Amino acid sequence: MHLKDTTTGDIMKALSAILHEVGGTSGLALNLVALTTEDEREEVERAASVAAQEHPYRLIMAIPRDLDATEPRIDAEVTVGERLGSAEAIILRLDGPAAAHLTSIVLPMLASDVPVVTWWLLDPVRYGLEHELRSFADRRITYSARAADPVQSLYRRAETYAAGDTDICWTRISLWRSLIASAFDGVTQAVETITIKADDDDPSAQLMAAWLQTRLGVAPSIVDTEVERNSEHLPAIASVAFTMAGGETMEVERTADGTTILRQAGMPKRRQTLQGRTLGQLLAEELRHIDPDTAYRRVLDTFQERYALESAA
Repeated sequence: MHLKDTTTGDIMKALSAILHEVGGTSGLALNLVALTTEDEREEVERAASVAAQEHPYRLIMAIPRDLDATEPRIDAEVTVGERLGSAEAIILRLDGPAAAHLTSIVLPMLASDVPVVTWWLLDPVRYGLEHELRSFADRRITYSARAADPVQSLYRRAETYAAGDTDICWTRISLWRSLIASAFDGVTQAVETITIKADDDDPSAQLMAAWLQTRLGVAPSIVDTEVERNSEHLPAIASVAFTMAGGETMEVERTADGTTILRQAGMPKRRQTLQGRTLGQLLAEELRHIDPDTAYRRVLDTFQERYALESAA
């Protein structure tokens, strides 16, 4: 159902009518408020439909449109199911002052008694909406790799961190972290050096370095490397190499076709396929955890320290 130049009250009446037609709502797990652009709307919808298979939710997608308009205007699309799977969806296009008052528009639309997650692919600072998105959410998901300056964007997230913050760039390295953790099973020697070959501008590479430093107490060096990927949602990491106190080495390398090779002294090579996940799969992984991610917080603190040291050098 499309509504032109509408109000919050009329939008909720439309949603109620549609739910009545389809027999009411099933149990919702959460509210997902997504801030995006018209150009990225279809990508967000695809990701949301995938994530909704695991987490039935009410999706409220806010698209700032004509920010220079003098009069506030809200155009809306209200749908249940259809192209967005099991999600209830309200797609808002906001003109002028309406875009600056996101909280007052969105709050009456939230399903009650379930958590609120905000997710944005664009930089909310550009639209003056960072505080708005933080004010009513239990969990906030960013994607620093999409920013104009990805590493600086991640640093800003570290400076303004609040419990419940996370980043898709952290989720992108969860499989890498699992592989490396399993590779260290049975390793008793201390690690002396760590070298990461990666795109230095990839926030995922920076978070990988900070995670390893947090876990192993050794500051990794990042060798800026052009990395070929078969998915933009893969971290731009080619390899992670370790040198132990006794001189032994271990390396995890990912080739362009997704094959991951573990080379370890005295052991045969081990191979595993590590294909890129879709944005929807990454979003679904994040939505499994509503409580604050304490591991991410510790890693973000270490990244902030590394960034400050490198900037001062």
